[in-house]
Formats: sequence, C-alpha cells, structure tokens
Amino acid sequence: MNAESLNRASSLPIGKGWKVSTRAIGARDRRIWSMLPIAGVLIAAALYLQLSTYPNHDVAWVLWGTREMLNGAKWGVDIIEPNPPLAWYLSMPSTLIAGWLSVPLDWTFKVVVAVAAAISAMVFATLSSAESRFRRAFLCAVSATCLLLLPGREFGQREHLAAIAVLPYLALAGRRASGEGNPSARATIAIGLAMGLGVALKPFFLAVPLLVELVVQLTSDRRPRLFRAENVASAALVAGYALLLILFGRQYLAEVVPLANEIYWSFNRSMRDIAEDIYPSLMAVIAFAAYAAYKKDRQSLILFAAYCGFAISDILQRKGYPYHLLPVIILAVLMLAHMSTTGLRLVRGLALFVMTMFSLSIIQPPLSWWTANKPGGSRAGEVDGFREAIARHARNSRFLVVAVHPYPSFPTAIYTPAHYVSRTNSQWFLPAVEQLREGIATRTDRAAIESHAREFIMHDLAAKPGLVLIDRNAARHTVGSKDFDILAFYQEDPGFRQVWRHYREIESIDQFRQFVRVTDSAPAQEPKA
Repeated sequence: MNAESLNRASSLPIGKGWKVSTRAIGARDRRIWSMLPIAGVLIAAALYLQLSTYPNHDVAWVLWGTREMLNGAKWGVDIIEPNPPLAWYLSMPSTLIAGWLSVPLDWTFKVVVAVAAAISAMVFATLSSAESRFRRAFLCAVSATCLLLLPGREFGQREHLAAIAVLPYLALAGRRASGEGNPSARATIAIGLAMGLGVALKPFFLAVPLLVELVVQLTSDRRPRLFRAENVASAALVAGYALLLILFGRQYLAEVVPLANEIYWSFNRSMRDIAEDIYPSLMAVIAFAAYAAYKKDRQSLILFAAYCGFAISDILQRKGYPYHLLPVIILAVLMLAHMSTTGLRLVRGLALFVMTMFSLSIIQPPLSWWTANKPGGSRAGEVDGFREAIARHARNSRFLVVAVHPYPSFPTAIYTPAHYVSRTNSQWFLPAVEQLREGIATRTDRAAIESHAREFIMHDLAAKPGLVLIDRNAARHTVGSKDFDILAFYQEDPGFRQVWRHYREIESIDQFRQFVRVTDSAPAQEPKA
C-alpha cells in the first residue's frame, strides 16, 4: 500500500459527519492497557476487602438461587422473587466455576465483578479524557475507586452492576456528541451490549439511556444518528431478553408479579425520605451542571443525565435502600472528577474541592461496613453464630428463618451445607400483615394478603426444617411495629398449630427465637406464643 492509500485508509467514515482515525484507535487501545497498574492495585484492594467478608444478603440470595436453578429448581416456582431473573442468569458462569473449584459461591462472583469494574473504569477514562495522560490516570483512579471500593456492602448489587455496565457507554456518548473519533465497530457493539445488560437488570434503569440520548441529540453540533451501533446492540439485547421473558417466564409474569404487587407497597418509604437521601449529591453537582450547560460541556452533561436517570430509578422504586442510591453517588463523583480536568482553572479547582468534600462525606458507610464485617467484626461474628446453630440443631440439614428481612437467611444459606427450605428470601407478606393490623395501612385485599402469608409459611414448614429461627424484631426495614408477634399471628391458623406441635423452643440467638423439630411420633408441648 502506497503512502497516499495509507493516508486515505487512516480516516474512515462511520456515518454522516463522522470520521474516525484508525491510528488513533490503535493509540487508544495502548492507552487503555497503560492504566492497568492503577486498576490492578485497586482490584487487589477490593478483593482483599471483599474476599475477607461475607457477601451482601441480596447478592447471596441471587447466588443461592442460581445454584438451585443449576440443580433443577424452576424460576417462579421454586424461587419466587419480584425482580426479573437476569441477575440470576448472569451469575451462572461464576457459580459453575465456584462448584468446579469447591470454593464459596461469592468468591468467583466477586472476582468477576472486580475485573469487570476495572475494565469499565479503564475504558471510561480512555474514551472521556482525550489526549492527556494525567487526566486518563486521574479519571481511571477515581472511577475504579468508585466501582471497586465505594460499594462496600453493596458490592455486586444490581445497581452496582448497572453502574459498571453503563460507564463506557457514557464516555462513548460524550464522544458522539462532540464529534470526536470513536472505537472500532467491535468495541462499539461490545459497549452497547454491556449497556443493554445493565439496563435489562431492572426496567427502572431505562431512564438512564433515554436521558443520555436526549442530551446527545440536543447538544451535538452535527446531530448523530439515533440508530447507531451501540444503541442498536443495546436495544436488541433488551428486546430479546423481554421476548424470552414473555415466552418462557409466563409463570413469573402471571403469578409472581401479581403476588409482589399485592404487598410490595409495604416496603415503601416516603418520597420525602428518598428526596433527602438524594439531596446532598444533588447540591454537590447542580451548579456544575448549570455551568456545563452554559459552556456546552457535553461529557459533563451526559454524566449529569445519567445521574438524573439513576435518581429517577431510585425514586420510582420508592424503597430508599442504600444500594438504590449507589449509582447516583458514583455518577456525582465522576461528574465532578471530569469537570476538575477540563475548562477554566477556577472551575477545575472548585470541582476538585467539592468532589473531595463530597467524597469525605460518603466514605463512612464503607468504613462502617468493613469494621463490622471484617474477620472478628460484629456482623461476621453473627453469621458465624448462625452457622454454628444450624450445624448443631438442624439435624436433618434443613432450616428456615422467619423474618421480614433476608438477613440472616442470607448470606448464611450459602455458607452452610444445610438447605434453606423457603422459596423466598424472607416472609414476603408479613410487613403488609403488620401494617394492616396496626392501622398503618388500609386495603380491601387484607384477607387475601393474610391468606397468602399463611400459605407461604405452610409451604416452608412442609419441608420439615430441623431448625426454625423467628425474628423478634418484626419491623427491620419496614414501617411496621418491631413488637408485632409473628408467631401469634401464624398460630391463629389451626393448620399451623397442628404442624407447630412438633417444634419446641430452645435458647435464643440474640433477637431470634430458636425452635427445633422433634420426632413426628412424639410432638412437643404447645409452645408459648
């Protein structure tokens, strides 16, 4: 190939008004790998923390369910969960590897998540930091810290996975809006597929690409095509997943979703409380968002659009759980980090100062998590105690925890050979029963809710668990009264009383009452409520 042909080949059209330099692509690939030492250090730090601790209860529930599905359990029948099943399917490879290696289920999962987070951070920093080596290193360090260390207890939650999946797409969207060079077609499709996986985890996440694409279309000097490779790949994946769910998840859609809708309101927090959670991050970024709009800083506006998308997701879910807020916080930090590397020196300095102050304000939760969950910590000791109680008292290797919260059923269930007998991660209907009986809520379907509560516990007890733990705190993360007597409610049912005659109470574990099963031929005395 002669010099003229080489020069022509080095600039390839990729759409109306767009060109990309193949030489720049090769350089960009090298820039990604040059940040591997930064990412490697943060991966090592994250894995040291995460592999030393038990996983989050929700993550453990997903991993437990994945293992059950690989052993023949059916989604929507043997595993009942209000969220769509994508997280369970995505964790199957790591669960299989854990089985082959005979290591805890969460170990391989955490390694996979950590590597994915590091790759996401490196791609984001490379695509969004132009030609400056310092900016790339800085953004890689900040984004990798946000994805690897900031989550703490929420490591591996669906919101965490969504944040990992979305970052490269946000950087690519910034380049699209600015008319700069873009990755290869293969890399573009990979970024779109990753975005699709992140969005498909929860329908609420659709707000993110919708707002981002709106910013891309409104701020670009030469409006890029809507049907770009990354958008088509993302949309195709989401549509394909939805179609599979319709075709093969009919029982989930027809039975589980209506059951969840019947009682999911009982876990809601007030909109005021949720707004108060979002308020600090909004105050940190709102002035900078206005400045970015004035200066037409497209990358910062795209990060702010993603911030708003995840904030909308948090609001729509109405639960106010800490992990719902995690991607909101991550995007706020990254927006400030980006603005501290570009533009006027005064604005860069202010953005760096605000990012530092905001980061100091959000560091407490991961520090508290590590203090309680590290080896010898209070929460780690609790899980050790539950494992010991199950090993001692669940003589038929089956156990049940009756509570409104997934803890301590999870993570205990993936760290004991005994089998957790329930189809759900907690007693779904109890919070609604409590609030209806205490007059906190009023609904016309109260009888159906109480009937379902009894049906679910009877299904669990039919497995004859050798040990049953009942939580004395009936509120936990709901608005019900912590003094509601769970056992007294169940004992109103004659069928439950008949089954419960085979259980006797032994010493408690903290707030949990313990009941062991005796032989069917010699039922225990009627226990006290």
